[in-house]
Amino acid sequence: MNKKILIAIIVVAVLVFVFKPITYPLPANPTYYWGNGCPHCKIVADFLSSWDKKDTVKIDKKEIWSSAANTKEMQARYTSCNIPQSQMGVPLLFTPEGNCYSGDQLIIDYLKNIK
Repeated sequence: MNKKILIAIIVVAVLVFVFKPITYPLPANPTYYWGNGCPHCKIVADFLSSWDKKDTVKIDKKEIWSSAANTKEMQARYTSCNIPQSQMGVPLLFTPEGNCYSGDQLIIDYLKNIK
């Protein structure tokens, strides 16, 4: 019986270690995840290009459709905001405070309110 318990503990420990979700530290700047060809991302891109704070507020932009690493990072950000996988998509803005803004209008509204 003790042998079975020990084996079960080892198996659980290995599974927890192997399947531990990847976590990323909070970013210093807002991080904007987008996809090439996404119409909602284009709306945000158009806003960003004419935004009066584009030269003073640094935003890290990460395209996800051509980068598996960026996609994994974006998925981890969604998970940290408790957003279900079924609702994941671009555009997404992740803030230095750890908040997620998904969708063009929510992102634009957030950016307009940056002091």
